[in-house]
Amino acid sequence: MSPLFLSIAAIRNRPLHAGLCVAATAAAITLLTCLFLLSNGLAKGFDRSAQGVDLIAGVKASPLQLIFSTLYGVDVPAGNIEMKDYEALAKNRHIRKAIPLALGDNYKGFRMVGTTAAYPALYGAETAEGRMFESPFETVVGARTGLKIGEEFAVTHGFSADGDDVHRAHLYKVTGILKPTGTVLDRLLLTPLNSVQALHSHVDADDSPEEQAEEAALAHQVTAVLLQVRSRTDLFNLPRQLNAAAPFMVVRPSYEMARFSRSLGLGKTLTLVLGAGFFILAGLILLSTLASSLSLRRYDLAILRVLGASRGNLFLTVLCEGVLLSGIGAIIGLLIGHALAFTAVTQFDFLRGLILPSSMLYPTVDDLAFLALGIGSGILASLIPAISSAKADIADILAQGRG
Repeated sequence: MSPLFLSIAAIRNRPLHAGLCVAATAAAITLLTCLFLLSNGLAKGFDRSAQGVDLIAGVKASPLQLIFSTLYGVDVPAGNIEMKDYEALAKNRHIRKAIPLALGDNYKGFRMVGTTAAYPALYGAETAEGRMFESPFETVVGARTGLKIGEEFAVTHGFSADGDDVHRAHLYKVTGILKPTGTVLDRLLLTPLNSVQALHSHVDADDSPEEQAEEAALAHQVTAVLLQVRSRTDLFNLPRQLNAAAPFMVVRPSYEMARFSRSLGLGKTLTLVLGAGFFILAGLILLSTLASSLSLRRYDLAILRVLGASRGNLFLTVLCEGVLLSGIGAIIGLLIGHALAFTAVTQFDFLRGLILPSSMLYPTVDDLAFLALGIGSGILASLIPAISSAKADIADILAQGRG
């Protein structure tokens, strides 16, 4: 009989022990697969949403708050800057392009952004249906907003979907729907900048004097300005120059996000350690199972030697058993890991805005590495039992009998 046939028969005779080996390996592979898929997906999503943005200008506050609220849409802006500051940046000879973003309203949790056509063009966005906005109160919506061409809606002041301050005086109309980009655009509603400013120039008589003043101020403000500089020297010098004199701050997203990523390194390291622990546990369970199985099958293996099986065949039989158990566990772990990552992306808005859910289902190079790692752990765990089976003293085992 072939070593493969004998190893399959041994696995079928001990289903509980085999199941534990498979489960332990699958748990380790699942954890690592899900971690790497989400980590790599987020990194690519962060890069996509920040592509083409050299600097961001906004109100003086937390740099990360400015970045997350403007580039990724996951935080609330600290305030606005004056329109004249945006115009000054647009005229600065060191700045090649200045793209304004005016935030402050939402529709069912999707943020309305007053901007220019340069903003979706920054990400190479194209319309799946309809056309790009051209006139005030025309809106182009992201792929995940669920809005339809021709639909009209009123936005709510602020960033809470259940707010009660609804701007009913002006309705926005959907003229286009963007193709999925895997960036923050998928969750945004885009309209010309003058739409947002015109909307807030309308003061509701029922509002308090403070609210009226706030609305009036928004009519000549922008939340942030995305900047592209003319040279690499400007990228490093301009923030220092502007931050020293301007009433707003300028931050470099690449630098701040690198710092942020380093601060998350501990969590990823702990997860990797946990995954390594699962691998060690899986190897020990497999080693224990094979050693226990070998002690019960010593007489049967000795009979096989008498019938003509070589030491190499016995060695390969035990080795095949380890490879089969670890290989099956690794494949199951890869499938579950991809499924968990896909579920996480579809369930959490933050992830869904940065990662294309379908990308979590595609096989990756990491999958091959994890499969090799799982099979390799099975080979290592089965080496000692395999060597023991090949070196067993046939005469002594037969003399002792099956008992």
